[in-house]
Amino acid sequence: MRSARWSSILAVVVLFTSVQCGAPPESRGVQNYNFEPAGESLKNYRVPQWYEDAKFGIYFHWAPFSVAAYKTEWYPRWMYSPEAIKRRRNFQDIPKHHMETWGPLDKFGYKDFIPLFKAEKWQPEEWVKLFKEAGAKYVVSAAIHHDGFAMWDSKHIPYNSTRMGPKRDVVGEFVAAARRAGLKTGVSTHYGRHWAYYTFRPEYDNWDPKYEALYGHRRSDDDPPRPEDEQHWENVLRELIDNYRPDYIFVDGGIGDGERRFEKPYFRQAFYNVLAHYYNSSQQWGTEVVLTYKREFLEPDQAVEDFERSGMDHIRLSSKWQTDDKISVNGWCYVEDTEFWPVDYLIGALADIVSKNGNLLLNVGPRPDGTLRDAEVTTLKEIGKWLRVNGEAIYGTRPWREFGEGTMIKIGDDGKSGKLKMGPDCVRFTVRGGVLYAICFGRPDSGGLIKSLSSAHPVSRQGIESITMLGSDGPLKWRETVKGLDVVFPAKAQWDYACVLKIVPRGELLFTKQASP
Repeated sequence: MRSARWSSILAVVVLFTSVQCGAPPESRGVQNYNFEPAGESLKNYRVPQWYEDAKFGIYFHWAPFSVAAYKTEWYPRWMYSPEAIKRRRNFQDIPKHHMETWGPLDKFGYKDFIPLFKAEKWQPEEWVKLFKEAGAKYVVSAAIHHDGFAMWDSKHIPYNSTRMGPKRDVVGEFVAAARRAGLKTGVSTHYGRHWAYYTFRPEYDNWDPKYEALYGHRRSDDDPPRPEDEQHWENVLRELIDNYRPDYIFVDGGIGDGERRFEKPYFRQAFYNVLAHYYNSSQQWGTEVVLTYKREFLEPDQAVEDFERSGMDHIRLSSKWQTDDKISVNGWCYVEDTEFWPVDYLIGALADIVSKNGNLLLNVGPRPDGTLRDAEVTTLKEIGKWLRVNGEAIYGTRPWREFGEGTMIKIGDDGKSGKLKMGPDCVRFTVRGGVLYAICFGRPDSGGLIKSLSSAHPVSRQGIESITMLGSDGPLKWRETVKGLDVVFPAKAQWDYACVLKIVPRGELLFTKQASP
């Protein structure tokens, strides 16, 4: 058996070689390795090429909390937690809001949102059509969130969407529609936190054991996970794997809460069991799969690391990574009265992430009836419009010797959002097929000087053959100077959010900075 250490070294060499060549490696076929449910064995995992090339996916948060539609998808947690919520300033009014809007918790608990969650207008084919138009290469169905309501026909969770609420197999219908459309598809799971999600009190409806299948085993506030909790989580994940054969699984960071809180390896062996089962099963199916994890619960060699609403400040070649982010400002699920992040920020985020060897998984929050908000639809269509012109600089690309240049600027007039978008001097680089792409965020009519491409640090030892702009006809005028590459943009260039320069070298691209001969 090949050692995990040498597998890791080989993976880095293969990735570095593919970056040096500026082109995706040739298809390697389905991985042939018998994974054991142990940390060292799981380090032999290999990220599939389809995921390396895809760059952009879409998923959604959808469950009975979409009926509450108030501030956050964590509404089920905070409606039962007047003590704990004191630490959450933005959500402190949720218990009061629930009482005034829906009634006391012994009369109207979270379970009572389920009959109101009907999805009566849901058309999975229309969602998939929109997501594909947006340019997504993999699409991911909500499967189960912290709340404990399953969105498929689960034999382990009686509170599920086929028996209650929509009375439809949401996961099954969405996965089938996505596959008919030729997209990679997956499931998102947040169930690792469910064992400790709800606060139990005698005056709450969840105190009654007959609702345990939704709320979980009644516990005190400081109880650690039980072995039954770990086994139940494993059973649920195995069921999703076996029933739907997902190409991708999203596992939220709550799976590590027990280990971090009690300093014991809760859920670790269960996770190893699930990973080994998933990887081995995929080889039997003849496919290659991806699982993403958060908060350093696994090692990057074992799966793909995901960073929620954040990412890298450098190119990470040692392992593939992902950012998950959302279109709405408030809430991952449907909430009322939210604003939405601007399209130029989202396109800039995608370019930045891809330039550093990452993928972007973008979230939408459907209404409980199964429709999407106009702002989300418009945003997705605008992203797709940009990608149809400039996707050559995104899909199938690899990082260059540096990710880019320029100054980021704050979003919003007050600058308090914490978000940064590309300034007009920002450029991000990607490479594909020996060609360098410069994604520029300044308007073409202002001209462009790309400082990273100076004559002292040229693109190629033999210079540049041609420069064109994607979406425009004909070569551009340019000259290499000691200050940078000075490019004259077309007078009537198409410009939506960012433009892309396609820079074809005369020789091989230089992947390290070398002085011009």
